Amino acid sequence: MTIGYDPKLTTQKKLAKVITDLGYKVEEIEVPKTEADAKKLQPVKAPMPEDAPKFLRDAFDEARRANQPLVVDFWAEWCAPCLQLKKVTFHDPKVAKLLEKVQLVFVDLDKYPALGTAFGVESVPDVFLIDRKGVIVDRLHNFVPPADFLVRLKRLLGEQESDSP
Repeated sequence: MTIGYDPKLTTQKKLAKVITDLGYKVEEIEVPKTEADAKKLQPVKAPMPEDAPKFLRDAFDEARRANQPLVVDFWAEWCAPCLQLKKVTFHDPKVAKLLEKVQLVFVDLDKYPALGTAFGVESVPDVFLIDRKGVIVDRLHNFVPPADFLVRLKRLLGEQESDSP
């Protein structure tokens, strides 16, 4: 969904209120002001600590061998949005079909807190979408319904938007 507005007729604050009233989350992002500032923004490679667990190293290695992107989901057993993401979003038939094209890794933050620290995880769920070059291209900080996750997953896979549900 795209919401357009005329900045001459409303303010960002009023627009944000309309969006939150519709039930969506508003996140302010900083946009580079100059081309020089934009060039300073370097892609962020997914970290791989020396003491990373074998399952994570294996997933990164397999993704590299298969030329696949990765989805790394930091979660916890006590986290309701984490469980909802697994049960609703990841089990949705369309999402599940696309997830077959990526390496999907679940990291229990309670078991691997140092790994969460290396990735900069402050709360769960925290889902990293990592491209074929190992660069973090998207990140989710909460439950995302299947339709929204599909859009992001298709973008990660480089699939056309015309394939959207």
